[in-house]
Amino acid sequence: MGPAVNKPTVALTLSDIVCLSEKRRTILLLLGKKGYTIDEFTEKMNMTAHSLAPQLKTLRDEEIVVLKDGVYELTNIGQILVKNMYPLFETIDVLEKDHRFWFSRNLSVIPADLMERIRDIGNYKLLEYDISEYMFDVPAEFSDNFKKSKHAMCMLSVYHPIYSEM
Repeated sequence: MGPAVNKPTVALTLSDIVCLSEKRRTILLLLGKKGYTIDEFTEKMNMTAHSLAPQLKTLRDEEIVVLKDGVYELTNIGQILVKNMYPLFETIDVLEKDHRFWFSRNLSVIPADLMERIRDIGNYKLLEYDISEYMFDVPAEFSDNFKKSKHAMCMLSVYHPIYSEM
């Protein structure tokens, strides 16, 4: 065997730590709710302790997470990061779900205060219909789901023939 080769180490930025690993992101978001033992992590994330160990080590080394009596918890810095991660990742989740839809629309007509809250859409289902079938009727799937909703907000573009002169 030849001489030992030292691997170059790359310093991770906080944004690297938070954004470049889905596992670390999930760990941090879980810890935003409560502390977890390694067994709770493995069960919740459906992963082995071995596969989680490097991610937990990185978070501990960077003093974002601390291990106290077998329970992983966020440090003060970790709490700040996680509190601010939620809006970003919730927004990303909404926009990634139907990427083609969002990026093919002119969103400039949506008021800025609503755009800032786009993450509030949360888990949604995009319903697209042929306008020739539903020009004057609301699709049943939409109205059925609307009736079940506890809270709803919507913006509609409506065309009705009596308004054609406008």
